Amino acid sequence: MTPILIIFALVGLVWGTILAIRGNLLLASVGLLVATSAFGVYFFEFKFGGINLSIDRLAIVGLGVAFAVQWKLGKIELRPWMALDTIIAIFFGVLIFNTFSHDIRNLAPDQVPPVQHLINGYLIPLSVYIVARNLKYDERQVDWFLMAMTAFGVYLAVIGIMEGLGLYGFVFPRYIADPKIGLHFGRARGPMVQSVSYGVYLCGCLLTTCLLWSRASAKTKGFVLCLIPLFLAAIFFTKTRTVWAGAGVSLMAGIFLTMQGKARTVLLTGMVACGLLAVAAKSDAIMGLKREGTVEDTRRSVSMRASFTYVSWEMFLDRPILGHGFSQFRKAKLPYLADRNVDLILESIRDYDHHNTFLSVLTDLGLLGFIPFICMYGMWLRNGWRLARSESPPWAKAVGTLGVGTVLIAFCQMVGHEITFMPFEHLLIFLVAGMNAALVYDFGLVPRSHTPAPTTPWPAQAAARG
Repeated sequence: MTPILIIFALVGLVWGTILAIRGNLLLASVGLLVATSAFGVYFFEFKFGGINLSIDRLAIVGLGVAFAVQWKLGKIELRPWMALDTIIAIFFGVLIFNTFSHDIRNLAPDQVPPVQHLINGYLIPLSVYIVARNLKYDERQVDWFLMAMTAFGVYLAVIGIMEGLGLYGFVFPRYIADPKIGLHFGRARGPMVQSVSYGVYLCGCLLTTCLLWSRASAKTKGFVLCLIPLFLAAIFFTKTRTVWAGAGVSLMAGIFLTMQGKARTVLLTGMVACGLLAVAAKSDAIMGLKREGTVEDTRRSVSMRASFTYVSWEMFLDRPILGHGFSQFRKAKLPYLADRNVDLILESIRDYDHHNTFLSVLTDLGLLGFIPFICMYGMWLRNGWRLARSESPPWAKAVGTLGVGTVLIAFCQMVGHEITFMPFEHLLIFLVAGMNAALVYDFGLVPRSHTPAPTTPWPAQAAARG
């Protein structure tokens, strides 16, 4: 095994050097999304020098090295500090302080270590945000990004359809077919082996496909349009209400921001009417949706959310400013389960992590962390909205529309799930947010600091090259 690893290391070093010097870091970031989603520890893991390594971990290091190399070569010019950066710095400062100021060793059974949660859920996505925030963008690069995300989405959609039809012999990687790995076996869950994380990517890739269709030539519009039913089928097979909601609101946002006139009004009215009709006619079926367990299991899952909300609120009232410590909910909630002043089965949530990202951040970090967290997402949403509604070129508006849709997709999942435990859950969100932060600065849509900007704006450079 050692000689094989040495050969792979040498090949990787050669190609890594080439990519670090000449590679497209935006496409490399998409490659990181693919590696983290499909080629993580479940796919392949090995030890080197006593350290557990996998393809996705090497890809994260490789992207960081490539960014540093291209920066030194003058291919990347860091953008000046913005108000958004201050909010992000405050949030991550509170997050890191709150992590290490509490007990990170005395853990509850099966609890994810807080430091691992911090690295996977926040620091790795932050590194991708920093890369995306400081890249140079033009029409060609954005179009390649949309095509790459569409191709990745088609793969995810096909895998989800195979899972939904029970054709596990056709899925790749093979670990997807193992019911002992991950969660939600029996639904479409993709290589993430978790239907919510899979749904975030599926909805995001659906939106990139629609944006690619809006920018495609007349010859290719029909082909791109034929891909959309694949995404809708896979989203249906996730059997996850928040994923359905995320797909719906992101598509409506995309229609509102990219279309005009009667076509926009008709499509939006039709989508809202269909959604209301489905909820009114099938509310019992939706609430009692048969998934990997029994219908009763699904109804119990819904009722547990009331217990999570009550316990979280009581925990917040006890420590409203600093919270109970990052990733400490599983252990910190135990004393509150003995409360008999409410007609809820609080004991039902004893062995579970949080089911709501907003409440999770509120109870873990208190208002000191929750306020900058909400502001960070709010400013990402504002950046996307401003860019999509600006007088910038169509390719930049497409990035803004994707920014709005991605935040809305994330919000839908955060209401019903904790989406920060694995790196891929936040990677896509932070990547798109970084792209939007870069472009709103380039097009003068946010106040600029007194730091000197490049003499020729990057969009003007791209136009000159074209």
